Amino acid sequence: MTRSRLILSLSAVLLLAILTLLGAARHFYLRWNPRPPPRQAFVDGQILTLDEQNRIAEAVLIEAERIAAVGSTEDILALADADTRVTRLQGKTMLPGFIEAHGHFPGSGLSAVAADVNSPPIGSMKSIAQVLDSIRQLAARTPEGEWVVAYGFDDTMVDEKRFVTRDELDAVSTRHPIYVLHISAHMGVANAAALEEAGITEESPDPAGGEIVRDGSGRMTGLLKETANDPVRDMALEFSRRQQLAVLLAASQEYLSKGVTTAQNGYAVSSQVSALMWASRIGLLPLRIVVWPEVSLARAIDEGRVTLKQSDKFTVGAVKIISDGSIQGYTGYLTEPYHVLPADSPHDFRGYPTLSVDELTEVVKDFHARGRQLAIHANGDAAIDAVIGAVKEAQRASPREDPRHIVVHAQMTRYDQLEPYRALGLTPSFFPAHVYYWGDRHRDIFLGPERAARISPLKTATDERVRYTIHLDTPVVPMDPLLLTWTAARRETSSGESLGVQERIDVMQALRATTIDAAWQVFQEDNRGSIEPGKFADLVVLSGDPLADPDAIRELVVEKTLVGGVVVFTRQET
Repeated sequence: MTRSRLILSLSAVLLLAILTLLGAARHFYLRWNPRPPPRQAFVDGQILTLDEQNRIAEAVLIEAERIAAVGSTEDILALADADTRVTRLQGKTMLPGFIEAHGHFPGSGLSAVAADVNSPPIGSMKSIAQVLDSIRQLAARTPEGEWVVAYGFDDTMVDEKRFVTRDELDAVSTRHPIYVLHISAHMGVANAAALEEAGITEESPDPAGGEIVRDGSGRMTGLLKETANDPVRDMALEFSRRQQLAVLLAASQEYLSKGVTTAQNGYAVSSQVSALMWASRIGLLPLRIVVWPEVSLARAIDEGRVTLKQSDKFTVGAVKIISDGSIQGYTGYLTEPYHVLPADSPHDFRGYPTLSVDELTEVVKDFHARGRQLAIHANGDAAIDAVIGAVKEAQRASPREDPRHIVVHAQMTRYDQLEPYRALGLTPSFFPAHVYYWGDRHRDIFLGPERAARISPLKTATDERVRYTIHLDTPVVPMDPLLLTWTAARRETSSGESLGVQERIDVMQALRATTIDAAWQVFQEDNRGSIEPGKFADLVVLSGDPLADPDAIRELVVEKTLVGGVVVFTRQET
């Protein structure tokens, strides 16, 4: 064979290989990113548009990935042609896909790689012995030296009413670093190997805004709070690529099964953002994602040291700042002392901020002046006072018409703080599911009856014309927008007691707070959040009518979820 023929032959083989790879890549992409039909119609239903007038229609026409028309069944069928795929809803309710106003996607996928040690009403753990046994089972199937992670531990819900200890985790294994993430995600417990991995010793001082908890003799118990917890948590959750994929797929399936079409990573570090961006680009993420970079990553993005390619499926949103901790972890920063004080605390213990007033104000002014949106975690009312003051200073130094900064959780918002919200363009994202999951303990332990009844003051915020959203902070609690809607409308605890009934809102308002208002809060209201022509066909079909009976909302299920006109979830008949 001549040299030229050999080159041509090798070139042909190489070309065939490239075409084969491209064909395989295209097949893979289309498998995870199926194309919507050119035209489809959903008719004979109850269409809750969640538009400005909350109009209710009967039918929707979709062209490719966007909504083309909304109206009566007769009107939409008149627009259909022979090639239009028609689905009859048979009276079922369709509404916009739910938008996660604040959460930590794909955190709920931890179940694929970690031990779920949640207590009722979320999980089944009732004692520390059960928690340790679950961790022991995971350690037994984990190679020595690799991290063993558990999540969802709640010290107030186990029989012993205390945290698991470093010594108890060492008794499970000294050959694995073990980390148990508290249900608040603001603290965790580590065994000796995990503490050593993170470089935390008996001589380590408490970092600013955090605490390395010690016993009466001064020895570390393994419990790490707030900023002291960050190094161990970050190492423990640095999963392998295989584990990341398992977490991502599990979380995606859960979100879609609950009707969520836009997820959020509400505290994104560099590795997470990169992974989510590429997963979105190659089609592994069937839903849309909004990421909130933490401060150092946000600076790297602004300075061009990190480049991210955004799309309709992947959006970089607000800069996330944390100003305090969690009420149930005694680290939320209150203006008045906690109701039942934690052991060995001073009589006026109010929790504490993670940033001083000066530090918070400086970072808020910096990003505000750059034109960035901010999302500031603030649970306690003292933390909220600091946020209001920081934003007021930022607006004075660099006036902006519509900054739309977010107060994340805003749990203990006082009524007098609502007017500054409105005046400064601050938009709270409330966490009313606290009423269901922790309401009894907030009333009896952390806050007392009066303050507990004021958790997430939705009705008063509505009356004061403060636009807000509601969220679940998943994986802190399970992803379930219908339970969230029910909680906002009914204000019942997991024991069946009512808490703060004066703050109930109607179902339509609650649905708005998880759809169009959630889109507005992240500057995406022009393309999602309501069923209107021109917007993405991100839609959900429910098993029943959420407007019919507020008490029954939590019993409804999602039957179908569409993202961009593609059916990405269909509930199977059982």
